Amino acid sequence: MKRKLTFLEGTLYAGGAIANNVVTTVTIRGSFSKACLQAALDKVQRRHPLLNVHIEQDVSSAPYFVQATIKKDIQVRVIDRLTDDDWKSEFVRECLAPFDATDSLLLRVVWIRGENLSDLMFVGHHCICDGRSVLNLMNETLCVLGNPAMDIGSYDQFSSVLDFIPEHVKRNKGNRFIAKCLPMIVKTALRFAAFKKEINRCNPYFIHWNLSKEESKAILEQCKFKGLSIHTFLSAVFLTAYGDVDGSRRCVKLFCSIDMRRFIKEVKNDMLFAFPAMVPLHLKKSSARNIWQQAEMLKVALAKRMEKLTVYDTLVFSEGLTPLIPQITNYAKKDKGTHAFTFSNMGRVQLEEHYGALAIENLYAPASLFALGNPSTLSITSFKGQIDFMFTSDENFLSYPVARAFQTRALEIIRTSLSTK
Repeated sequence: MKRKLTFLEGTLYAGGAIANNVVTTVTIRGSFSKACLQAALDKVQRRHPLLNVHIEQDVSSAPYFVQATIKKDIQVRVIDRLTDDDWKSEFVRECLAPFDATDSLLLRVVWIRGENLSDLMFVGHHCICDGRSVLNLMNETLCVLGNPAMDIGSYDQFSSVLDFIPEHVKRNKGNRFIAKCLPMIVKTALRFAAFKKEINRCNPYFIHWNLSKEESKAILEQCKFKGLSIHTFLSAVFLTAYGDVDGSRRCVKLFCSIDMRRFIKEVKNDMLFAFPAMVPLHLKKSSARNIWQQAEMLKVALAKRMEKLTVYDTLVFSEGLTPLIPQITNYAKKDKGTHAFTFSNMGRVQLEEHYGALAIENLYAPASLFALGNPSTLSITSFKGQIDFMFTSDENFLSYPVARAFQTRALEIIRTSLSTK
């Protein structure tokens, strides 16, 4: 296998010099051996082609996924579990530790091992996976740990992103014209930004919390009763909270991370994939509307945005920008963006509570400490009836005390909205 990285994969790879990792952790009750864990990971590795590659660059510095000529095992680092919070320091460490993508695989695992309670941390390079992919890798590994005889199959990797695009889209004269002109426009814009100063990113942090099962259930029931999704409700909550904390903003904007698997039938939910689409949502300050009315407004706005989302056209346009990845990466190191944060809601996680003799105690939402653009990201999952939150950022973008105030205000809004149904 030798496949050129797509535009989005290339921007996430960012030349390989910086860490751009997706990290998630699960706490497991039960015992297993390292040999059993490695055997489960080997089976998962055989299923996914991108778990058997490293990255090479050609003479023009274009990066390619290349099949490893010698089989390499997924690295498992084992440390002793001393407290329930050991995963927190390991999360930061793994987020900030870059992969040597030219010589090693793009997934690694940390086993924080206790006598009967362990934490498994999966760390994937963002150029091969998103949060949903990492959760799927975790699920497959636990399935095989719980049932070593299980067959999880395999699939073939696509040769090019153009494989997904219908011929009539590729041949469309308008699309071809835009694909030809867009690189020139972007290249000109990047020249104007060349003299901006790079932003110092040396104080990353994260905040983790969750709602009780009672609160999580109440939100689900209220959203269902009002015909709203939890996504739009929480978007309204956190946009309002951010606006309340940052009084200088008359309008607060977030980017919703949309899973493009839903638009590309060739890509199944259990395949490694790293093609998110970013859809903006904004909210103007208005004391005349309560949070449920704000959520209804966002529901309408999101539906309109989704109707206008042309995934195949976007793929055609973006591939023409591939030669500009180094300049785009350089620009992203200097840019704060116009949005307050990125919102990644993975919804109800498709993990089981039990895998053979193993039981899941806790699951922490997948998250990253981004080194490009605006690093402020809110990741959300729901598992065992509880909604889990991870907020990540950097002091040079949003101070930790302000982020804490943002979290506190969001919880206040959630609890007030449930008490004033």
